[in-house]
Amino acid sequence: MLINQIILLNLLILININYSYQFKQFKENKNIKCPFVNLEKIDLKPNIKDKNVKKYKHNKHEVLITYPSWKSKENKNYNPKKVDWSSVISGCHAACNFDKRLCNFYVRASAHDSLSIAESYGGPDGSLVLTQDELNRPENNYDLFAYKLSKNALSLAKRFDASVADIISVCGAYAVKYTGGIDIIGSSTEEEPFLVGRMDSTTPNPANQLVPENADTNMFNEYANKFGFTLSEFTALLGSHALIDEKECLNKDRITYCDPLVSNCNDISMYYWDNSYYQDLCSKNITIEFNTYPNEFIKTKKQLLRNELCKFTSDYFRNEVKQDIGIEFELNVEEIINQDITQENNDLMIEVDTPFIKPSVVKVYDMSNNLEQWRYTTNDAWLGLACQNKLENNNINNQIQSAMNMFKNNEYIWDSTYTTAYKKMINNNVKWFKKKSDGFKINGNECNSGYKTYIIQNTQEQIKICKTAFGPDEKFYE
Repeated sequence: MLINQIILLNLLILININYSYQFKQFKENKNIKCPFVNLEKIDLKPNIKDKNVKKYKHNKHEVLITYPSWKSKENKNYNPKKVDWSSVISGCHAACNFDKRLCNFYVRASAHDSLSIAESYGGPDGSLVLTQDELNRPENNYDLFAYKLSKNALSLAKRFDASVADIISVCGAYAVKYTGGIDIIGSSTEEEPFLVGRMDSTTPNPANQLVPENADTNMFNEYANKFGFTLSEFTALLGSHALIDEKECLNKDRITYCDPLVSNCNDISMYYWDNSYYQDLCSKNITIEFNTYPNEFIKTKKQLLRNELCKFTSDYFRNEVKQDIGIEFELNVEEIINQDITQENNDLMIEVDTPFIKPSVVKVYDMSNNLEQWRYTTNDAWLGLACQNKLENNNINNQIQSAMNMFKNNEYIWDSTYTTAYKKMINNNVKWFKKKSDGFKINGNECNSGYKTYIIQNTQEQIKICKTAFGPDEKFYE
């Protein structure tokens, strides 16, 4: 397993890229190891005079990370009342314009940053992207998710003089709206406000506190109680798995697939907020087998490339994917792209769910009893079995079944329950900017800097936006 060493905010950050699968060449039966190398960090002509540039050696190249000089909001000088929150939201929008995957990342980050709590220690404090320890954790370094997101979150925090913790919480909420869901911030009320004013921490939150990937319904209930959620609220949060990247190129009809080699594929299922998670789990023919070998699926190398390209929408990240696959698999990517159908079908790989025997494997079958690839987690499979009334008849399973069916049949109820649960999650165990404060209420329209006229390029429409804001058609990463 390759280890990318990255320097972030003068800390040496080790990134272990762990994937939940490995590939073997079908013809040669030769192991091909994953993960990918993050080539965006390689610069053969570094400007080492820049004081904000840090370097190290990797594969005989000098690898550079450049970050803005910036200090996290760990002291009492942070005043969220002075922040243009409408501009912060425009920054979240510009990030999602840059690549929709950043929206997915913010949803995931808001949960991972908030739910790493043990004995009233930890919580939403930005430490997910500010500490070496948390960036290293398996749940945070898949697809280098936390590292890629950190570059955007830190840049937005510096630009708008906000805490990273607030950036993650606000962008995690806005990402739901951007991908087609409810406006969590804009729909807030006095009784259920959206709060900002979280202080940052460069001390890692407790490890191993998130719900295990293979948690059954009893363990799921234990974690709901631990975090202070009802089972309905906790089940609602899991609906965000509608954005899970294992859907790859699956279209919104959840039947056909997009081809990123001939189409932009920026409107596929993994970028669309809907209740498909509950529809899938409550209808699929799911079985969980124990102490067995993982599932194997034969795919072409060209399909591997398609699947990985669909996980991003920008040329920036898609070009990186091509470079990574070329290096890690020792493949000529352009040759694979240009394969005709006969060449493609003769250039195969075996995709394995996991590179080892694990205690349980989820198998799901279509209407013709053919094995399908499971897109979700083992914990999701347990919830699906509860929804289908295939587990023990007890109070926990009955509550999960009721919630799953309710969210499957009524997307509005799911959105409303998710909103309540999300606010509870990002407000849990927070260190606010004032000790006796419960945070500062916002509605997303706050602008202390005054307004300016902005012309939308495609339509030439003139609109008024906050002076510090991005325009609605602008893109921003770092």
